[in-house]
Amino acid sequence: MLWRPILADPPIYSLGDLRTWVTLKDVFDANEALDLRSAMAERAMEAQK
Repeated sequence: MLWRPILADPPIYSLGDLRTWVTLKDVFDANEALDLRSAMAERAMEAQK
């Protein structure tokens, strides 16, 4: 869960950010944003069929 926003393309924040300013709320928000991005991409793929 902590690494997912760092490994995203593009990353939402860096490992340095995680060590200095990222809060647990930021991590949850970043993961929610990635879930939404994934859902939108899945819908776009379904629409192309």
